[in-house]
This record gives sequence, C-alpha cells and structure tokens, in this order.
Amino acid sequence: MSALTNYSDEIFKCIRCGACRAVCPTFGEELSEIAVARGRMALIEAVTGGELALTDAFEKAVFNCAMCGACKAGCPSGVDVPAVIEAARAELVEKKRSEGLIRFLARKSLKDKKSLDHAFSLMALGRAAYGPLAATPLAKYLPYQYEDFRRNFPKIPRKPLSKRIPPVSRIRSAKGTVLFYAGCVINYVYPEIGVAAVKILNHAGYDVVFVKEELCCGKPLLSLGETEAFRSVAEKNVSLLSDVEADFIVSACPTCSLTLKEEYLKILAGGPAADAAASLGAKVRDINQFLLHETDFITRLDAAEMVITYHDPCHLAHGMGVKKEPRELLDAATLGGLVEMQEASRCCGFGGSFSFLNYELSGRIANRKVKNIIKTGAPAVVTACPGCMMHLKDALGQSGSDVAAFHTLQIYEKAIKK
Repeated sequence: MSALTNYSDEIFKCIRCGACRAVCPTFGEELSEIAVARGRMALIEAVTGGELALTDAFEKAVFNCAMCGACKAGCPSGVDVPAVIEAARAELVEKKRSEGLIRFLARKSLKDKKSLDHAFSLMALGRAAYGPLAATPLAKYLPYQYEDFRRNFPKIPRKPLSKRIPPVSRIRSAKGTVLFYAGCVINYVYPEIGVAAVKILNHAGYDVVFVKEELCCGKPLLSLGETEAFRSVAEKNVSLLSDVEADFIVSACPTCSLTLKEEYLKILAGGPAADAAASLGAKVRDINQFLLHETDFITRLDAAEMVITYHDPCHLAHGMGVKKEPRELLDAATLGGLVEMQEASRCCGFGGSFSFLNYELSGRIANRKVKNIIKTGAPAVVTACPGCMMHLKDALGQSGSDVAAFHTLQIYEKAIKK
C-alpha cells in the first residue's frame, strides 16, 4: 500500500488559498511556489494522481520543508501538511529507494541505546577534528561550510545526563512522581539542562524518575521517511516508559513531547501497543506547561536582574499550542522583563534533520531570526527547545553578535528562591 494512500482526503482539502505563504520560512527565503505548502501539496497531488513521477526534483521539494507546522496552524481548511509531507517522504523511501547518508546513519544509530551511545561518542570525536579543520583552508572541503555561513557544532561533553543524575531523585512530602524524558540533545549535548530540570521539578514538589535506557523519541526517523524504523523505536519506548509508575511524563524538548504525545498514538494505532501509547500520551506535558498548570513553582521564584527576549519553538507553539506558559514563567523569573521580538513564533531554521540536509537554507532562515533578536536590544534570547538553542547559538555567533542563548530552564534555575 502506498504511504500516501491514507492521506488522499487530506491532500484534496487544500484549496490553494496561499495563506501558508505568509508564515512559511522556506518560502520566505526561496520565494518559489515549490518551497511553500500550497506548491508542495500540488506536487504531491500530482504524484498520487499518476501525473508526476518520484523525480529528484520532487524529492528535493518535499525534503526542503522545515516541518515547522506554521502552515497547519494557520490553514483555514485545517490541512495537516506535516503529516502529508512525512507520508510523501515515506513514499520516496519505499518506492524510489533513495538512500542518503543522513538517513542511513539515523536508521543505524537510533535503533537502540547501545547504537545511540556509540553514535554520540563518534560525533564527539568528529567534532574534535571538525573544529580545528574548519579554521584552516581545508574548510572549503568540509560539509556545512559556506562563504557566508560556516557551521559551528557544539562540543559534546564526556558525561551524558544519564551519568550525571540518579534514576530517582526524591524529596520529602512529594506531591507526586514525574518521569523526566530528556531526549537526545539534552542527554548527550546539553546535560546541564537536564540537571536543571530535575532540580526544578524537585523544587516544584515532585519526585523525579529518569529512565537511563530511554531511546531517541524517533522523530528524526519519521521526518526522514523511515516509517518502520520509527514504529520500532515507538514500540520500544512505549514499553520502556509504561513500566514506570508516574503521574506525569515531562520533557524539556518540545519535539520529544509532541512525538510522545501524538505521533506514537498515530503510528501504533490498531496494534497491540495502541492502548499503552494512548495512556502514555495522556500523561505527557511540556515542562513549562507542567510547571505553570500543575505546580505552584511560579510563586517560588526570586526574579533576577535580566533583560531577555523569547523565541517560540515551532513544535511547542504550533504543535502543542503552548505560548503563554514560558512567557509567564520568564516574567516571574526576570526583573528586567521580557522584550518581545518581531516574528517570535517564526521558525529559526533548525528543524532537526532539516538543518543537516539543507544547512545553507537553514542558515538563511536563522539569519532572519537573528536580526529580529538583535533589534530587541536584549542581551539574551531564551527558548524552550534545546535544538533551537543550539541553532541560535550557532547563528548568533556567525553574525558576530554577543547575544547569549539560553533554555528557559536555565533562567528558572537561576531564579529559584534560596
């Protein structure tokens, strides 16, 4: 069965109104009809109707989408564009058999915990060599090095989060138990965010469980069209996380939260793990959402002298509808206040695998975000996504700006009452 078969009704819902043009980050840079949801939907409709083959040009158009979901959030017809795009990518993987290096590496490295650990160990070694080489004339032979935009990868620490915190962090008279799901970027790249999360959740009155064997949420696989590999990861994570008795499952990565909450339910529907996926998804909360609505954490903050601006992560704002929660908490945590930037909810260009497949385009999208950040005059930009934070740090550094980038939890941690 074609991967697109189940989306025929969704495809035909698109009335070609063009509302997506105003919010699409790739269209904003490319100004091409095939770089916006309306054009991509027309191409996909042509493929399903047998009018267009699975050409290289079609593949490029489909994979040049950042999957930010802004088109879906603002679509008057309610078209689930990201789901259709993912189905088109799965169609390409299934029928065109295209095999990119990143797709191959994702399939091999994200399948289990051992492979994931090895992958990030190799990344750490690669980063150690990449940095010095990028500063030499050999840079022109390296990937992600363009004349005006040269990628700076973050250093990967030796000790991931799984080696920094215990499986259970208990407090006296806990109100309940929270399972903290870290995800790959926090576990391996920014473990300090995970440490802050446990401290904050304890301070908010909850025992915290961390499953050290957690796998990647699998979203990169789904975005790359590797549907069956994603299904396998979803089944493993549902089984692993469902064994833990917890009142809530909380993540500080919006992509992970959205995947655990919604995507597992979709991919496992009708199968033996469907009920477990539904039960799991019902417990999932973004950590900002959880802190504001399920705890009195906001009353436990001493505002620090700091002026900041805030960037809305796409999967948090468009995917989960969480916008006010980080802002209310940041207002309580900072004396200088929150200065709103223009286009705060416009994509920063990260998009997970998008920034690796299309770094030059990703960089141009990031430059627009950087200009809006700098215009605020704030010395720091805060976001609720570790991936966005990583991309913003890269883009700000490349622009020559000294604006710092933080995760919301790093700001809350500084403001906890002593």
